[in-house]
Amino acid sequence: MRTRSLKVIDMAVHQVATTTPQQTIHDCALQMRREHVGSLVVVDEDAKPIGMITDRDITIEGVALGRDLNEATVGDLMTTPVVTSTENEGMVMALARMRENGIRRLPIVDDSGRLVGVVTNSNLIKELSELLDGLVRNISSSKTREVALRSE
Repeated sequence: MRTRSLKVIDMAVHQVATTTPQQTIHDCALQMRREHVGSLVVVDEDAKPIGMITDRDITIEGVALGRDLNEATVGDLMTTPVVTSTENEGMVMALARMRENGIRRLPIVDDSGRLVGVVTNSNLIKELSELLDGLVRNISSSKTREVALRSE
């Protein structure tokens, strides 16, 4: 029997930390600190993803290059174009897209292109580890059952 494919939206964080391209890098970094996140999805006025900015972007493209973090904006440092997934995409396809594009965070959009979630490597690892744990428990219980049945 084949199992259903897990949809990427089922593993996503739905309260996504976002920013705009106009925000200064200094304010962006403060927001990341306040929200305890390492990345923000950059959205336009219609809540459609247009880029990503990470703490690494700030460090490598901002701090290391000596940019004025009170003058530089998210739009100056964000990664574009943004790679996205749809709500109905399966986990395997989303993971393949992340691997092909060398990204660790994948914004998820609805049919109109609006941001509805984000899935990260951490989310996927957590989900896969729970699935593997269930498989290990199944193997263990089936062995226990077999021993009990054959001991009679």
